[in-house]
Amino acid sequence: MIRLRPVVEADLPLLEMQDDPGAAGEFAWYHFRDPGSRRRQFEAHAMIGDDRGLLAIDVDGRFVGEVSWVRMQNGPPPHGFCWNLGIWIVPDERGNGYGSQAQRLGAAYLFETTYLERVEAGTESGNAAEQRALEKAGFTREGVLRKACFRGGEWRDMVVYSKLRGEP
Repeated sequence: MIRLRPVVEADLPLLEMQDDPGAAGEFAWYHFRDPGSRRRQFEAHAMIGDDRGLLAIDVDGRFVGEVSWVRMQNGPPPHGFCWNLGIWIVPDERGNGYGSQAQRLGAAYLFETTYLERVEAGTESGNAAEQRALEKAGFTREGVLRKACFRGGEWRDMVVYSKLRGEP
């Protein structure tokens, strides 16, 4: 059974795999991070805050990845905010359908615990697997942001998806 839960100390070595270009995956590695930054964040009890957060994806007691979110401003304040949802799956666990389930759970969690009306997610235009996962999770494709992401020495197009409160 898949569920989202707070990160525990035993998850940290797998979370830190994201700092390894080979383990992060083609669409998930952007640059090196400060070594130990996840551990410091965990020790400071800062994995979940008012405007961002990170939960572990747990399948039958196994850490298989993480769902994270950050508050974004798309419109004028004070009501122009939404959540931007991201996901990362451990390399050996990819391709099992956990991503779409976790994104559905992540959006549900944000709608249950906050007042914001919109959860959005973006992925590079070449990441067909993530686009399928978002659609399976009930997100609607909205369009393409041209040259919106810099990775691997070049600008890349991003596809934007959203889910609104009350949508399945």
